[in-house]
Amino acid sequence: MTDVTIPSPTPPKKSSVAGLVIGLLAIALVVVAAICGSNIKSLKHQLAENQAALAQAQSQTAAVQAQLDESKAGAAKLQAQLDESKAGAAKLQGQLATAKADAAKLEGEFAEAQIACAQVKTKLADTTAVAAKLAAKLNEAKAWGAKVQKQMDDNRVAAAESEAQLKDAKAKAADLQAKLDAAQAEIEKLTPKPRK
Repeated sequence: MTDVTIPSPTPPKKSSVAGLVIGLLAIALVVVAAICGSNIKSLKHQLAENQAALAQAQSQTAAVQAQLDESKAGAAKLQAQLDESKAGAAKLQGQLATAKADAAKLEGEFAEAQIACAQVKTKLADTTAVAAKLAAKLNEAKAWGAKVQKQMDDNRVAAAESEAQLKDAKAKAADLQAKLDAAQAEIEKLTPKPRK
């Protein structure tokens, strides 16, 4: 009598590897989303600071413009006083020169304020563009996360199907073993025993 043994199929190892890969992908997704969220928060803070700086620069520009207008008015008044009073011409001429110098200085400050305002506007536009890019990357990361989640769900379904197929195969193997044992017993009954 010979024993016939059927080797049991080894369980597939793909599901553990797939689970590990999916876990690593999920961790990477969380890290990318956290970095993008932190960068967007930082950029929003910088954007608020730039907007405050822009408002301050515009306020300073308006103040300088008012001072410039006031200085020009003073220069015109001094010019009128110079025309009216010949006796104090030298003194008024000095005051007029000072007023003109102040006006020129204020015009220079006004030009610098306008340049600073333009620079702040450029930085604000750059910051807004970077924020938009990061928002787009965050949306891509979310879409990628949804795709990974779908793959995880598909892999779970496939693992469940494989487990059901494995159980079915084991049941069929056990049934075949029982039939084989019964057939072996039947063969032994039909085989004549040697006479002594």
